[in-house]
Amino acid sequence: MADKFLGSLVGGGGGLIGDVKPLNVDDVDGLAEIDDQSWLKSGVVSTAIALYPDAKKGTGFYTGISFEVDDQEANPSSIDWDGTHLWVLGTDEDKMWKYTEAGTYTGTNFSVQSQESGPTGLTWDGTHWWIVGSANKTAYKYTATGTYTGTSFSVSSQLSLPKDIAWDGTNFWVVGSNSDAVFKYTATGTYTGVSFSTAQQDSIPEGLTSDGTSLWVAGNITDTVYQYTLAGVYTGTSFYNRNADSVTTGIAWTGTNFWVVGNQTNKAYKFTGENTFVGSVDEEEEYSLPVYVRIK
Repeated sequence: MADKFLGSLVGGGGGLIGDVKPLNVDDVDGLAEIDDQSWLKSGVVSTAIALYPDAKKGTGFYTGISFEVDDQEANPSSIDWDGTHLWVLGTDEDKMWKYTEAGTYTGTNFSVQSQESGPTGLTWDGTHWWIVGSANKTAYKYTATGTYTGTSFSVSSQLSLPKDIAWDGTNFWVVGSNSDAVFKYTATGTYTGVSFSTAQQDSIPEGLTSDGTSLWVAGNITDTVYQYTLAGVYTGTSFYNRNADSVTTGIAWTGTNFWVVGNQTNKAYKFTGENTFVGSVDEEEEYSLPVYVRIK
């Protein structure tokens, strides 16, 4: 990153929006105003993005909010959102558990054990739940209240270890950690012949969710979430599961935020949504002076 540093190690700002450099300035909560410029100290972000329309927007900043699922499930494997509540799936109890958006357990759960003894992924298609697992390598359809509908489709021809499933509004996608790839299925469960590899970004993909226009894959090796187009092209956008679980197993998109769940701490962690902050998440320590990024 050193090649991005411009100007003197002391004094004022200068340069273009997005420039990064050490500054010897006074600031208020990490924000330095120099003439008509705004500089934000590295490691500090601002969610007041409307004030900085020309600054590069970031995705996936940890909000500091989390909740435990350990009292219900000792091995959470996936998480998803039904429009009003978060649901966590686990392989210890082979159940789905319902939580409020604030992380309070509602007392509602249902078992999937009769269909799948190793449930690893879940997704909500707007009216029904779909569960995929490693034991039978099959996706099973349930009503909103947890009744198995008798409908399922196999993914065994494509994946030996399916980890998660996502619905993009038209098609299903299933990710596998042995194949290091994501596979596309029609709404009726027919494999389309379309897939893409995640190996270049992470060789053990665990979690998968869709925001309707793209796919987000959570990797277990890098502890990072990567964005792909629905054509399977990595967009270059990602975020690190900072302060979250180092054994990521699932990710959910609520329409405004991401939730990431892991089975080391058995917690769900809340991250900001797409393009929701400006500034640099990582605090630069290469120089003796604080490092700032120009946001206005």
